[in-house]
Amino acid sequence: MLAVLAMIDLLQRYGSYASSPQEKESIIIPKQPLMVKHAQGYEYFDYRAYGISHFYRFQVTQEMLETATIVPDGTVDIVFRCGQDHLDATCYGAVLKMHSIEYASVFHLNDTIFGIRFLPGKAFLPKGYPIGSLTESSVPLPEICDNQAMMEGITCSNDFKEQIELFLAAYIPDYQNYYSPGVRPFSYRMVDEITKVVGIINVNELSQKVGYTPRYINQLFNKEIGLPPKTFSKIIRFQNVLLALGKDQHISTIAADMGYFDQSHLL
Repeated sequence: MLAVLAMIDLLQRYGSYASSPQEKESIIIPKQPLMVKHAQGYEYFDYRAYGISHFYRFQVTQEMLETATIVPDGTVDIVFRCGQDHLDATCYGAVLKMHSIEYASVFHLNDTIFGIRFLPGKAFLPKGYPIGSLTESSVPLPEICDNQAMMEGITCSNDFKEQIELFLAAYIPDYQNYYSPGVRPFSYRMVDEITKVVGIINVNELSQKVGYTPRYINQLFNKEIGLPPKTFSKIIRFQNVLLALGKDQHISTIAADMGYFDQSHLL
């Protein structure tokens, strides 16, 4: 109960423009199910605002290092190794294929990990660092962030709520200074259109919805998100499959709902 109250207090202190239940329901939460399955003491805080999807914390297990894989989720993660005697934080860009856990070189046995996962296509990094340059790659966070106090505070803390507060206190002013009040990148509108139809859309249909040519849409996606709209749509559809599987829906029903030809096509 105390943990719940603490998180409510955190939301009140760092309120969001996407706080209505209806708006939050329309936002997909990017999932890494095999990471969660093999983690120890997994904690999760749903945020879905300012480009952030959620915060998480867990301990790395031997089973995770041997078994877990990373799947495409169309987004960016910032990952901290906590309790270290030196700062170790990495920003990972979107992946386009399955990877073994070795891809996330920041993970070591028994490490405590604190992470920030951003919304697909809407990640904002310190000072507007281009997320498109991070696809299938990573960068040490200190190379793009100069807030040493925030990074060291998160690394040294053993309190999940405190870590979230430290990050948001540094992040939100940076976000608000970069984007004018009430103004969001045009790419967000395209991402929202793709997300609304669970990724079942092609670039010509997207062009009709947003009023820009397919060529411009492809250029903007590659520049600002780091992958083509077709690939992004496939990842959003895949993530919705994972969501449906988590609700124990039958595989044939999922295939039909997600626009696959049949169950074999989905598999």
